[in-house]
Amino acid sequence: MKKTQPKRGFLKDHAYEMIKKLLMNGDLSPGEFLSEGYLSEQLGMSRTPIRSALQRLEYEGIVRIHPKQGIYICDTSVQQVNEVYEIRMVLETFAIRKLSHTIEQHQVQELKSILNQQYEQIKNQDLYLSLKYDTAFHLKIMEFIGNEQMFEMFKSIEEKLSFYGKKVLTKKVERLKETYEEHLLILTELEKGNTENAVHHMEEHLQKGRKTLLDS
Repeated sequence: MKKTQPKRGFLKDHAYEMIKKLLMNGDLSPGEFLSEGYLSEQLGMSRTPIRSALQRLEYEGIVRIHPKQGIYICDTSVQQVNEVYEIRMVLETFAIRKLSHTIEQHQVQELKSILNQQYEQIKNQDLYLSLKYDTAFHLKIMEFIGNEQMFEMFKSIEEKLSFYGKKVLTKKVERLKETYEEHLLILTELEKGNTENAVHHMEEHLQKGRKTLLDS
C-alpha cells in the first residue's frame, strides 16, 4: 500500500510550530541571523514549508526576512512592549467585564482545566508548555465573550505575547508560579460574578507582566 504523505498545509503548520518552539526554548535568540538551510537541516524538512512558516512569523513581527542577509530574529523595544500590553489591557478588561455577567459553569470548568494543565507544566518545569497554557487561559476568556472581531484581533498578537512572555519567564522563572496564582484569582472572582475585583486582578496581572519584561 502506498504511504500517504503529509499534506502541504500540515507541513507548513508543523514547521511554524517547530520554529516557534526553538524561539520559546531559547535555541534561537533575538538579534541572531539564520538561514532557511540551517532551519531545514535542524528540523529535517524541506525549505518550502519552512519558507511559509517564516513568512507567517514575519507577518507577526517575530522575524524579518532579508533576501541577502537571511532571517533576522527581532528583538523587542520598550515601545513595542508597551503597545502590546496596552492592547491587552483594553481587550482583556473589556472581556472580563462582559464575561463576569454571562459566564456559565461549563466555561468555568474549561478555564479550571487549562489552569490545572498550566500548574502541571510548572511542576514539570516545562517553560514552553507552561507558557502555552498561560496563553490558552487568556485566549479562552476572549473566545467566551463571543465577539469574533475582538477574538481575531487578540489572536493576531498572541504569538508576540508568547514570544515576549518567554523572555519574561526565562529572566524571572518565579513568574511561572505567580502567573498561575494570578490566573486563579481572576477566575475565582469571575466565577463569583465580582466584576470589579476580577478586572482589578486582570489589570494587576498585566501590569506585573509588563514590568517584569521591561525590567529584565
